[in-house]
This record gives sequence, structure tokens and C-alpha cells, in this order.
Amino acid sequence: EDAGDYKCVATNDAGVVERSLTLTLQSPPVITVEPVETVVEAGATAMLNCQANGEPPPTIKWSRQGHPVVSDERVTVLSNGSLRIIAAQKEDTSEYECVARNLMGSVLVRVPLTVQGGPSCAKGSIIGNINDIEFGIAFLNATVTDSSDSETRVIQAKITNVPQSLGPAMRKLVSILSPVYWTTAKEIGEAMNGFTLTDAVFKRETQVEFATGEILRMTHIARGLDSDGALLLDVVVSGHVLQLQSVADVNVKDYTEDYIQTGPGQLYAHSTRLFSIDGVSVPYTWNHTITYDYTKGKMPFLVETLHASSITTEYNPLEETVAFKVHASIAKGSNNPDVCVFVFLSADIDECETRDTCQHECRNTLGSYQCTCPSGYRL
Repeated sequence: EDAGDYKCVATNDAGVVERSLTLTLQSPPVITVEPVETVVEAGATAMLNCQANGEPPPTIKWSRQGHPVVSDERVTVLSNGSLRIIAAQKEDTSEYECVARNLMGSVLVRVPLTVQGGPSCAKGSIIGNINDIEFGIAFLNATVTDSSDSETRVIQAKITNVPQSLGPAMRKLVSILSPVYWTTAKEIGEAMNGFTLTDAVFKRETQVEFATGEILRMTHIARGLDSDGALLLDVVVSGHVLQLQSVADVNVKDYTEDYIQTGPGQLYAHSTRLFSIDGVSVPYTWNHTITYDYTKGKMPFLVETLHASSITTEYNPLEETVAFKVHASIAKGSNNPDVCVFVFLSADIDECETRDTCQHECRNTLGSYQCTCPSGYRL
């Protein structure tokens, strides 16, 4: 309490002189608001509060297991010293350190943050027929991990019980995993993956068309997560794919998928891709329609773009298994002039309001109209 402003005044018969000064007592930092252990759901905002006093006023910095926290679109150290993490992800789970420092010293306090939810592995069954071959029930198992650079998520999947007559051809069907890598893709900035947006409960209709004329349709039903955090997925496939020899070298190129919000609880996604067979490139296109509970809300952007890269695929004829590996991330998409976005309006124009639309009776329909005749007559 001795700190403050002082004034020295000297007087005599000849006059008065005075000087002012400020007395400052320096002190090491003291944490006044300690962060508390925090548990949040994946996709929520986590706030770790930390404030300190001292003289000079201390600066507050955050670290994670000894490494400085780097601010980006999701992670920010606020002016009051708090650490804010937007759209928290499972990999944000860690122990964080708040460090207050000034010229007199420093003080540190640790706090754990736990982010719950989000699939760590995609259990499923696949039934149907490809190239008129019924393959009974195939089983899908996948694991999800962070890449070494933390810029993507790595999805490794294996489909078992795939007959040798289909195995070689299925090596190029990486999009049979599209619900898995969309649900678990690394979220860049404020973009939402399938889990954050839908809680992993959705229906996805997919159609793939090959340049050689084959068409394959898939229906994916995602039923949320089980108690172990595994995505529950059922897949039905039907149609044809380009047949391949087992000795053919298949290379799936990197690709992107644009996800467009077409309405509440509705998404449309599409992609044009290439794979090569013994060095010869073959184009093919994918179209997806996704429906989910509209009360879950919408994507933060009209368009989000999923990036799939470093794709490897292999068929083991002895085990009758197809193995896939793909790196996936999702980010804000661009308004591509080549993309047509369909907006469904609730209002309909009544063409019958114009007298000369029809010579006799006019019936308005959604988006069109019909001309009709009185009873006993025809157009």
C-alpha cells in the first residue's frame, strides 16, 4: 500500500518549489483466476480462463505439454489471457499450461482439457451386388488417426469377405469409404466434418459413373457411434464397375469433394476424379445426396471442400480383403463458377393468372401448369 504518487514541497520566505514522483513496488506474478479442468463435446467452444497480477503487469502465454500454443483460426489467446478453442476436436485433448511472466519472475499453472465424442474407428457391413455378383456380407473396419503433421486425418480401412472375382475391381472404389472420411476429416478453420454437423446420423445416396459407361449406386446409413466410439455404418451397393485384372496396377489420384448445403438437413456433394490402370488414366464422377436431422443446423459455409490425398489401395486374394488408406481434411469451399447450386423456393408462380396461358381451363402445378378442356372435349 506504500506504492503511489508522492509530492515533495519546500518553502521559505523567498518562495515554494515542489517535485512529484511515483513509487512503484515491483512484485512477481500471482495467478488470480486459475483455469479449471474442462470437458467439452467435440465441435463446441472450449474456454480456459487465466488471469494474473504483478508489477510490472505480467504477460500470459499458453503452452501444451511444454510446446507453445500457436494461434490460428480456431485457437486464440484473448486479451484477458484466456485461451479459446473454437470447434474443439478430439486431438485438442491434452494438458495445457498457463504461464504468467514479468521482470520479477514467472508462475505456471496446469489444467487438463478433454474433448469428448468423434469417431475413432468406422464398423460396418456391406451387402449387394457388383457386376451381377452377389458377395453376401462384407465387413468394414477402419481406424482414424492424426497425420504426423496434424494437417489431415489418416483413415485406414479393411473390407473383408470380398470374393476374388470382385476384389481387383474394388481397389478403385475408395468412395465406398466416403461416409467414413467425411465424418472424421480434419476440420480446417470453422469447417464442419460429418460428425460435427450430424452427430454421425445420416443417409447418403451415392452414384458413380465411369467413362466406360458403368454405373454403381450405393446407399450408406450411418447410425451414430457405439460405446467404443466406433462409427456404425451399413452399406448397400448395386450396379457395375470397370472390371480389372488382379495383376493390373491401380493408382487413385488425389481428389476433392464439394459439399453444398441445398436446404435444411440436405447436402449435395460431387466429385470428378481419375484413377490409372497400368499408367492409363480413367475419369469417373461421383454424386452424393445426404440427408440428416435438420435440427442439427447447417454448415457454416454454403460450400465446404473435402481433400482426399495419399490414397493407397490393395487387394489380398488369400485373405479376400481390400485395404484402403486415405488422408482427409475439410475446409471452407470456394464459390466455383463451374458449380451450379440449386435453391428450392417455397413460392410458386401461378402461370394461370395470365388470361392467355390456355384457351380454356388452366391448372397451376408446382413450377409449371396444365391446360385442360371442359368435359367432353379434348385438346
